[in-house]
Amino acid sequence: MKNPRILSVTEVNQFLKTLLESNSLLKNLVIQGELSNVKRAASGHLYFSLKDPASKIDCVMFKNAAMGIKFVPKEGLKVTLRGSLGVYPPSGQYQITVRSMEPQGQGDLYQAYLALKGDLEKKGYFDPEHKKKLPVTISRVGIVTSPTGAAVEDMISIIKRRNPMMDIVLYPSLVQGEAAAANIIAGIKAFNALKTVDVIIIGRGGGSIEDLWAFNDENLARIIFESELPIVSAVGHEIDFTIADFVADLRAPTPSGAAELVAEETRNLIQSLDQVKNRMIQAMKIQINQNREVLFRLNKDLLRFHPRQRIDEIRISLDVVQEKMLRSMKVMIKDNRQQLKHLEARLDAVNPTNVLKRGYVLVTDGKGIPIGTVKDLAPDQSLSLRFKDGLVSVRIESIKEN
Repeated sequence: MKNPRILSVTEVNQFLKTLLESNSLLKNLVIQGELSNVKRAASGHLYFSLKDPASKIDCVMFKNAAMGIKFVPKEGLKVTLRGSLGVYPPSGQYQITVRSMEPQGQGDLYQAYLALKGDLEKKGYFDPEHKKKLPVTISRVGIVTSPTGAAVEDMISIIKRRNPMMDIVLYPSLVQGEAAAANIIAGIKAFNALKTVDVIIIGRGGGSIEDLWAFNDENLARIIFESELPIVSAVGHEIDFTIADFVADLRAPTPSGAAELVAEETRNLIQSLDQVKNRMIQAMKIQINQNREVLFRLNKDLLRFHPRQRIDEIRISLDVVQEKMLRSMKVMIKDNRQQLKHLEARLDAVNPTNVLKRGYVLVTDGKGIPIGTVKDLAPDQSLSLRFKDGLVSVRIESIKEN
């Protein structure tokens, strides 16, 4: 028996490639399935998996063919594609090179995802008022994720770089497969029971809808909603959205983004403390100035109501009253003097002495009563005649009336 020819790995892969690509049936495949793990490279090529409930196959659609698609390929979308089966020699994996693709509707997993999302949304699981805010200062963070892989390494590295003083507590958990959701639930419950962390991160790296399906679990959504501690969801890449992302208190686009959210840089903390200090100093200055103004007003009021101040005010009032009285008295005296002069003039006019000076005589009877008419006289009556320079006594001999 001849010794068999020894082949290299490359020769085997090249043989399989030639074998598959020479098969006329495999050159013109028409396959229907559900899109999964859809990724568009920077080159424009489209990479994805096509799956059914039992299996899946990798596919590539090069840029020229991908530009002819009239719809947006999304996770969970059912499609019918045309292409050829071949082998990628560097990895030895067979894949379908897709020439065209048409949409057929949503896949079963994606329909289940949308149904659960709608149900939880109606129950209020996504409402903003139920979202818990992250603590202002976080000293310890709990992470529920796989203990191996790039996601946990990135989170630990970023947290330690940004804030070396922050403690990290890792709860090792499956993040893919049937037992993953139960593992993540156990981690959340453990952190809530112990109350040893300030915030919880749940997450993993990116993947297909099947890979991330544990984070679309209804029981996990309920535990996240009921958690007393705030939960940050960091599942997959920025374009991946799971039920956990909608229920969580905060969603980070990636695990690295979650680490940046919870681990504020030390210099930012110092800046925040400086800002708080400056605000406190400013507030104290304002308070001191306000109190100084109040004290000034109170002192002013105290001086206004001080007894000495009151006495001075009374003295001023007395001076004003005294001045008014003096002015009034002067006016009154002046008026009285004028009135007195007027009365003196009237008295002078009727003064008998002054009348006598003008040549008149005052006639009185024996009792000194002035005689004003001849009817008051009688013959042989004694009278007195008063002149301006003397008094004469006479006796009436006869009376003659006009």
